Amino acid sequence: MRLRAAKTLSGSGGGRELEPAPDAGLAGLAKVTFKQSAMEIYLDYNAGAPLRPEAREALAEFLAAEEGNPASVHRSGQRARRALERARAQVAALIDAAARRLVFTSGGTEANNLAIFGAVRTQNGRRKIISSLIEHSSILGPLRALAQAGFLVRRLAPDDKGRISAEQVLAELDDNTALVTLGLANSETGAIQDLAPLAQPVRQAGALLHIDAAQAAGRMGLSASRLNCDFMSLSGHKLGALAGVGALYARDERRVSPLMFGGPQERGVRPGTPNVLGAVSMGAAAETVSSRLSHEINLMSVLTERLRSRLCASIPGLALNGPLFGRIPNTLNLTFPAARGESLLIALDLEGVRVSMGSACAAGAVEPSHVLMAMGRSESEARSSLRLSLGPQLALEEIERAAVIFARVWQRVAEVEAAEGEARG
Repeated sequence: MRLRAAKTLSGSGGGRELEPAPDAGLAGLAKVTFKQSAMEIYLDYNAGAPLRPEAREALAEFLAAEEGNPASVHRSGQRARRALERARAQVAALIDAAARRLVFTSGGTEANNLAIFGAVRTQNGRRKIISSLIEHSSILGPLRALAQAGFLVRRLAPDDKGRISAEQVLAELDDNTALVTLGLANSETGAIQDLAPLAQPVRQAGALLHIDAAQAAGRMGLSASRLNCDFMSLSGHKLGALAGVGALYARDERRVSPLMFGGPQERGVRPGTPNVLGAVSMGAAAETVSSRLSHEINLMSVLTERLRSRLCASIPGLALNGPLFGRIPNTLNLTFPAARGESLLIALDLEGVRVSMGSACAAGAVEPSHVLMAMGRSESEARSSLRLSLGPQLALEEIERAAVIFARVWQRVAEVEAAEGEARG
């Protein structure tokens, strides 16, 4: 179904209507109209969380002081250095790690690349990497590059709930394994992987363990020491910091070779003038998350389950992709019967509800979700699925309103697409 936005209605306060395109066949018979909501309901926190007020305040305070380059020896530079190190300690505390083990990066993607490429370069000729089919593109991309360079890359298949078992990983582990790299919480389904049992056998085999915790941070308790991993990647804007900042925990920085050269910053692991503004915002967001974690987890659990139950009651045949239990508390991946996800996304957006069809880093892709396909969903099911990811700033009233909008939009889109199917039939 092709849709277009109609012209703004006079006196509508900027509202728009979604009309069938001229070549939409019998779509016009359904007389489908989606009015743009005056109030936005943001359900795409896994793509990026709004800037937290505490991060905004920390940024304003830092900017007001007009601090200098943290590498400079004068007072302005040293004040910037203190702000950077305070932020490092705040982020490290979120994952129960020593601040000196944390390296700031430009985001989760760079952190993953640094961990993967940096680790294999220190592994003395080992040429095997173990991962899975359901990882974020910032892991899959480096693995493709390494496979093209001659590395043996084992991509494990999940079960139908999106879970990778420790037994699968251990069955592949051998003395040629350089790295095991896995996401702790899947960005599309929210499924949590049980990675703690891997650390000891991976280390005994002489390999390194990298955990991508970008989606897990702020949505479950994290401890780098309990997971006993060698590397852990974090993303600032998933926590409510500015976009463009992230961090890599490295248990032993001698086991990660830098990707760039030319400066002593971040102990030489990630040279270049650091993004102090980004780090300050990430530190403030991390500290806020740490202090409110239990409350926010409980709140997101209640709101997410309320939305799921309301949608299941109003949309017959709605299916959850991923486990009912054992997923981060803010994420729902749902297959909507008889309606394409793209059509639903457009219609929902015009009603003020912001969702996605999967990872934001793959949003421009034409192909259906690689995660859902790896879980055994059909191409049609994958194309009819949406990811709903909630945050602690949402209120129950917004969830109730979103549920009503979802049901209304789904019914109208399904009717249009059924009419189009009859016309083609």
